Amino acid sequence: MARRERIDRVVANQIADVERRMFHLKISYEKYFSGLEPIEPLKERDDLRRVIREINRTPMTTTRQRYKWQAMRARMSSLEQYWQRNLLMIERGTHPKMKFRADARARANGGGAAPTVNERLAAQREGREQAQREESTLRKVYDDYVSARKKCGQDAEVGYRAVREVLRGQARTIKSRYRCEDVEFKVSVEKGKAKVKAVPRR
Repeated sequence: MARRERIDRVVANQIADVERRMFHLKISYEKYFSGLEPIEPLKERDDLRRVIREINRTPMTTTRQRYKWQAMRARMSSLEQYWQRNLLMIERGTHPKMKFRADARARANGGGAAPTVNERLAAQREGREQAQREESTLRKVYDDYVSARKKCGQDAEVGYRAVREVLRGQARTIKSRYRCEDVEFKVSVEKGKAKVKAVPRR
């Protein structure tokens, strides 16, 4: 007869709490993407990430809990990828719901018919060009940051993708907080350590 594994109730409650937070965060992001919420739920997302990191450091003695936690982490990773795709489309003006609302506002304001195919193609081309400019800017900031870390004797083995996502998150936070159109990144050295600062640009 197989022996039953003892479930760690503390870990079980933590996993249940993460599942509940993920559910509420998913709803908050859907509201944000639909325009029902004006501000991205970054604080809730960062809090959830912190809780997940803490649970990752907790030893799990049962196979069932380890499996459930691995599935939970995979689900969170999929959600973050989905949110990131939507956020990029919003920044580039290509998000379907954003375009629908823009068309509706144009009609409500007497703007006439919805944009033509050529106008939509032009908007998409502008979005791609904007994305290329953004990528070029972030790449330069990354190169300057790595160079500054080397000069300070810090570890320079930092991945571009990870730095890029952090910078994009900072940009969204600054835009939301200061209601600005653009953000400028500045690499500086403070107390012997390289840092990147996001500055609102009016």
